[in-house]
Amino acid sequence: MVKSVGRAVQIGCIGRDKMMTIEKNADIHFKHKNLVKLIKVFFIVTSFILIIIPAFLPLGFSPDSLNYYATINLSLSQFNFLSFEPFYWLVVYINQMLFNGSWTSFLLFFSATYVILSVYLIKKYSVSPIISFVIFMLLFYPNFGLIQIRNGVSIAFVWWALFDLLESKKLKFIIKIIIATLFHYASIVFLLVLLLDKDHINKKFYLLLPLIGFLLGQYVFNVEFYQFIINYLPNFLKFKAQGYLDLVIYGPSEHKLNQINLLNMYSLFNIMVYYLGLMIGSNENDRYFIILEKILAFAIFSFFSFKSVPVFSFRISNDFYTFIVFLIPYILKNFKKEEKYLVYYSLILILILLSWNIYIRHGLFNFPLL
Repeated sequence: MVKSVGRAVQIGCIGRDKMMTIEKNADIHFKHKNLVKLIKVFFIVTSFILIIIPAFLPLGFSPDSLNYYATINLSLSQFNFLSFEPFYWLVVYINQMLFNGSWTSFLLFFSATYVILSVYLIKKYSVSPIISFVIFMLLFYPNFGLIQIRNGVSIAFVWWALFDLLESKKLKFIIKIIIATLFHYASIVFLLVLLLDKDHINKKFYLLLPLIGFLLGQYVFNVEFYQFIINYLPNFLKFKAQGYLDLVIYGPSEHKLNQINLLNMYSLFNIMVYYLGLMIGSNENDRYFIILEKILAFAIFSFFSFKSVPVFSFRISNDFYTFIVFLIPYILKNFKKEEKYLVYYSLILILILLSWNIYIRHGLFNFPLL
């Protein structure tokens, strides 16, 4: 009788423990579902705000807006395919047909395409979408979403193309790079990614690559060298490249496009990320890490080696820098759990500081117009 009662009590305790475990798991699952919903809402709401911001900014707030505004009502005969790319003019034409050349609809097309496609790729491919989104929002959206809007859409297609290449879909990669180039001619340079070994990384060589870039920029890649190269470029690339080179040759040295600080906060941040990746990055057989690290290497190399023509330097390198959106979270996953919180907080503070330094302190936007 006593044994039976004892067994019943024991069974009751076990049953109660199981119920408590089930309830605890259910509570965790419920909290997880709520967190997932909250993250989705965060992405949707923030993305919507980023999309509509350009529509509320006054004309002239961003440096390139006046140039774009001057084109939105041009006739077909006035389309200049050396100044702007075919798909840019296609957007202008469609906007004239559907929205009577509305400035607002023109801006919304570019911002919606850039933000939606970028967020889609971040959600699909980033190992930490929230961190990637914060990097995207603070470092790249102000430039590619508000200033270089053609290049923004182009870069989004370049991102998409890269992940096709990582999945061995070379034809899709080439098609998307062509689309990107039709939005911004400079994106043709990303075809060079096809030449990169995606399965191995020679760490000794890549440790020295920034130094090699600096030495080439200092002693080899001078104005005469660029003039020689530009002479052999196709017209659609030659037109703007020659304009930037002429600015160096004939323009005032104090012009902001002729000035470059090789060791600014932004370049130092990217160099730090680069060497951190080489030191603690994923194993050498990880194609995702290898290609992203090599793209960042090329960004730093081009920043240093093209320094004789500053516009080449910071525009080409910045296009390649955009891939840190995916690389940084990949590097951070190698930190121990107890280290991650400090690293994440430090990263966000650095990103805020960089964003303020690039876009506000240096007066990139015309805030008095607001």
